[in-house]
Amino acid sequence: AVVSTQSTGTPEFRRAKVIKVHPSLNAEPLRALALKFGKIVLTPPLPGHDFLYFSLDPSLIPVQSHKYAASKRGFTKLGRPLRPLSAIPRIDLVVVATVAVCGITGARLGKGKGYGEVEYGVTRDIGIVTCDTPVLTLVHDVQVVGERMIPDLATHDLPVDVICTPTRIIRTSGVLKKPEGIIWELIGEQMYTDIGVLRELRNMKEERG
Repeated sequence: AVVSTQSTGTPEFRRAKVIKVHPSLNAEPLRALALKFGKIVLTPPLPGHDFLYFSLDPSLIPVQSHKYAASKRGFTKLGRPLRPLSAIPRIDLVVVATVAVCGITGARLGKGKGYGEVEYGVTRDIGIVTCDTPVLTLVHDVQVVGERMIPDLATHDLPVDVICTPTRIIRTSGVLKKPEGIIWELIGEQMYTDIGVLRELRNMKEERG
């Protein structure tokens, strides 16, 4: 909870009206705080759904239910699935899960399945996130490491701009390029099943030629 409170003091959080927050347990306090501060929170569902985000709008959820809405069980019950992709609003702040992160460059190791990178690629492709949209992560101090501890990023890997720990806020150098969209040759059949909107996005692109 301390690290989540730290993040609410950043200008990136204060300016944001719509915040995408990953669904992991450690981000639950941040989801609750975002609702408390009147932010719309977008959170991905479990793999296997045909939409990218649940939307939690604090104006539509009773104040006494905000804490519950921030939980995994809560956002699946109180969140509104955003269908189709065009229903997703522009995102002002992206919060991603991290196992380890370089405090200098912002290079990060995610949880290994690639969902966060694919999801980010979708948002870039449909124009609701740009290279200037800040990317933030919440970690413990021991998860912030030196450059040699993180392998070189692949073209689909997502670096972060801001690192929040219980004791400090770190702004990275911004030298690493963010992915510009989906790299289709890296998408396997299982990913189409896990993130159903990939088929919708593919169809949109084919229709546009």
